[in-house]
Amino acid sequence: MSKQSFKTPKGKFRWAFITGEGRKNLNGEMEYTINVEMPEDEAKPLTDAIDALWEENKPKGAKAPKSLGYKLLDDGETVSFNLKTKTTYPSGDKKFIRIYDAKARPVNLDVNTRVGNESEGRASGVMAVYDAGVAARGVTLYLDAVQITKLVKFEPDSSFDAEDGDFSAEDEGEFAVPF
Repeated sequence: MSKQSFKTPKGKFRWAFITGEGRKNLNGEMEYTINVEMPEDEAKPLTDAIDALWEENKPKGAKAPKSLGYKLLDDGETVSFNLKTKTTYPSGDKKFIRIYDAKARPVNLDVNTRVGNESEGRASGVMAVYDAGVAARGVTLYLDAVQITKLVKFEPDSSFDAEDGDFSAEDEGEFAVPF
């Protein structure tokens, strides 16, 4: 079996693009993505399951995988699971990520609602072994659903404190108009 359903343990969300159009991947294709981070000991049951899936189903002659869908962060204590899926089916029909609240009730977030870092919850999907040649083999974590237990909406922070300096919009006339 080279596919298996899974749910992440509860963790903090990073770089969540689960509504609207998603975001472009390195190939220019639109996809939904989310990283779920947690302490290594809490992540261990899922990392063990991913490692086992790879070991049982890796392509013949494969050595180390390019990616297993998770990594230990630089702090040496936190694991980040990277889940993703394209925003459309091969037929061209639009794909949506199912979203649930803390009580496991389905919710519809506004397409403009952006889930910010420090939001918390878990994600589910299917893990699958991929083989795109010797240099590109591993496990992908495909995203199907997200349960948000704590929502922190992403709001860009573009405020600044006044500073001493040479430039002032007042000095520039029509070329630098304050908002």
